[in-house]
Amino acid sequence: MKLKIIITALIISFILLSHVMAEENKIDGYVDVTGKLVDINGSKAKFNEYRDLKSGVYEDIRLGYDTESYFMKMNVSDIGYRTQNYRIDGGMWGKFKLYLDYTEIPHNITFGAKSFYSGIGSNNLTGAPNTDVTTWSSFDYKINRKQYGGGIRADMLKPLFLNVSVSREDRKGIKPAGASITDPDGPSIELPEPVDYTTNTLKVETGYAKNPLFTSLSFLYSDFDNDNHLLSFQHPTAGGTDNLTLPPDNQYYKIGFKGAVQLPLHSKFNVNLSSSRAKSNFNLLSSYIFQGAPTDITLSKSVFNGKFDTRNYAFVLTSNPYHFLNGKIFYKYYDRKNKSDSITTTDPNLDSPFANSLFAYRKNSFGMELGFRLPANFSIIHAYNYVKTSRSRKDLIKTEDNIYSVDVKWSGIDFLTAKAGYEKLKRNAFHGLPTMIGDENDKNASDISESFLRRYDAGPQERDTYRASVDLFPIESLALDLGYQYKRAGYLDSAFGARYDRRDEFTIDAGYNIGKIARLNAYFDYERIRLYQFQRQSPDNATTGLSPFDSNTATNFNWDVKQTDKSYAYGVGADTYVIPKRLTLRLRYDYVDSDGHADFTYYTADALTDGRTNDNIDIANWDGYKKSAVTAKALYDFSKTLSVSAGFAYEHYKYSNAALDGYQYAFGTTSYLTGAYKDQSYNANTVFAGATYKF
Repeated sequence: MKLKIIITALIISFILLSHVMAEENKIDGYVDVTGKLVDINGSKAKFNEYRDLKSGVYEDIRLGYDTESYFMKMNVSDIGYRTQNYRIDGGMWGKFKLYLDYTEIPHNITFGAKSFYSGIGSNNLTGAPNTDVTTWSSFDYKINRKQYGGGIRADMLKPLFLNVSVSREDRKGIKPAGASITDPDGPSIELPEPVDYTTNTLKVETGYAKNPLFTSLSFLYSDFDNDNHLLSFQHPTAGGTDNLTLPPDNQYYKIGFKGAVQLPLHSKFNVNLSSSRAKSNFNLLSSYIFQGAPTDITLSKSVFNGKFDTRNYAFVLTSNPYHFLNGKIFYKYYDRKNKSDSITTTDPNLDSPFANSLFAYRKNSFGMELGFRLPANFSIIHAYNYVKTSRSRKDLIKTEDNIYSVDVKWSGIDFLTAKAGYEKLKRNAFHGLPTMIGDENDKNASDISESFLRRYDAGPQERDTYRASVDLFPIESLALDLGYQYKRAGYLDSAFGARYDRRDEFTIDAGYNIGKIARLNAYFDYERIRLYQFQRQSPDNATTGLSPFDSNTATNFNWDVKQTDKSYAYGVGADTYVIPKRLTLRLRYDYVDSDGHADFTYYTADALTDGRTNDNIDIANWDGYKKSAVTAKALYDFSKTLSVSAGFAYEHYKYSNAALDGYQYAFGTTSYLTGAYKDQSYNANTVFAGATYKF
C-alpha cells in the first residue's frame, strides 16, 4: 500500500510539473490506469501461470525528461502486483548513462495441492502416510522471482568506454519433486521441494570503439546460493528418514575478448574469445533406503568437487567487394573440459563398484557463405558448414556433420516476393569406448550394451529441410504471407531408439484495410509431427538367462511406438473505426487445438497380458489441449492527451493427458502424489475499463 501511495504521488507531481514546464516541452510520457474484474472457473494457477491477472487496478507509467545536456526516463507497470516492473534510466548525453530496475515474475504451477506431510515449505518433511486425502495439508506449488539490478556506462573518455552492472535474483516458493520408494521401477512419492535461491551477478566491460577498430574486454562473475542442500522426509514405508539432494551452491566466471576491424573491399574481421569456469562442491550421501531398509554404501570420497572449464573461440570474415557479391567465412572452436571428481561407489545391492562418468566434449566448426545478386531480381545464397564433435562418452565418441544449404529469392514483380530454401545435414558417427576424449583409435567396445544404446542426439543422421514462402500485396490495402516448411530426419545405423522424425508446418498471415472504415487481419498455422522409435525390453535375465541385447527371439519383448502430434491455430481480428480518429471498436478471436496420439505395438504376445492387445494399449490423449480466446474492446479518444477504453475478454482452456486424467492422490499400496499439474482446465471472464493520459 505504501508503494502505491508513493507512486501515485510521483504521478501527480510529474503531471503538475508537465503543465508548469509545457512551454519548454521537456517532459513527455503517459499514465495508464485500468481496472479489472476477473472471474476464473477452474485452474487459477494455469490461467495465471506466468502472470498475476486478478480483480484490481493496474497502473502503467512512462515518463521522460530531456534537456540539451541531461535525460531521464521512468517506466513502471503493474504496480503492486507480482508482475510489477520498475526501471529508471538517466544520464548526461555523450558522457554517461545509468539505470536501476526491479522486476517480479511469478511461475504458478498448481494451487491447492495436498500432502500428508507437515513442514511443507521447509527442508524437513515429517508425517506418516494415509489414504484419507481430506486430512492432508493444502499448499500451493508456485515460485516467485524477484530481480534487482543497476548499471552504468561511461563514455566521457571516448573512444574508450566502461560498462559496469550488478544484479540479484531471488527465487522463493515450492515446486514438485519425485522420489522412488523402493527401486527405480517400484512405488514412488511426490514431494514439495522448497525453493530458496539467490543469484548475484557482476558484469564489467571496457574497450575502445572508433572506426575502423572495436575492442572490448569483459568479465562476468555469478554466484548461486541455495539455502537448502537436502530435503529430508520421513520414508512412507521404511519409517526412517530419507534424503533428496537439492541444487548445490556454485560459482561461475567468464573472461571474454571481442574485436572487430574494418578492412578494404567493404570487409570486416570479427573475433570472439572467452574462457570460463563453473565449480561447486557437495557432501555426498552415504546411505539410501532400498526395499524398505537402509542401505550403507562406500564412497572413495565423501565430498564431490565439480569443475567445468570452457574455452570458446570464433573468427568471422565478411566481405562485400562488389554490389552483386557478398561472402562470409568462419571458424569456431568450443572445448568443455570436465575436471570434476570421479568417485567410486561400492553398493551391496550391485555386483561390482561403479564410478560416475565425466562427460566432456570438444567441437570444431568451419564454414562459408556466398551470396549473389543475379539479373531479373534474383538473389541466391549458398552455405556450407562442417562440424566435428568429440565426446568422452562410450556409445558415440565422435560425430562429423556436413551441412549444405541454398536459399533463393525473387522479387521480379512489384507486388510479390518469393523465397525458397533447402538444407541438408549428413551426420557420420564413430562408435567405441575411448580411453580419453578425442582418442579415435580406440574403437573396441568392451560393453556389448553400448552397441545398442546409441542415443539419437548424436547418432548417425540424415536430415532434409525444405522451406518456401510468398509475400503477396497485389493492392495497397491487402497483404498476404504464405509459408511452408517440411523437415525429415532419419537416424541411421540405430539398432534401438529413434528411427525417424518428420515435421510439416504451413502458415498464412493476411491483412486488409477497408479504406478508413476498418482494418482486418487473420492467420492460420498448421503443424504435424511424426516420431517413430523401436525399443527392446527383455524379461528377467535370472529366469531366462538372456541378455537384454541378445538377438530377437520369441522371449524378447520388442516394441515400437509411432507418435503423432497435430496442432493448428487460427485467429481473426478487426479494428472498426466507428468514428474516425475518435471511436475504435476492436474484436479478436484466437483458437489453438493440439492433439497427440501414440500407437504402441508389441512384437510378441508374451508381453500382452491381462486383456491387453495391440489395439487397446494405444494412447489417444497424448498431451492434448484446446484453447480459445475472445476479446472485445472499445477505445475513445477525447483529445490528444486523454483516451478511455472498456472491454471484455473470455478464455477457455481444456487439457487432456493420459498421465493426468483420472488423477489419484494415492494408488497401489505405497505410491502417493500431491496433485501437481492436476485439473489444469479453466474458463475465465475479464471485464476491464481504463484511461490513458498523455503529456
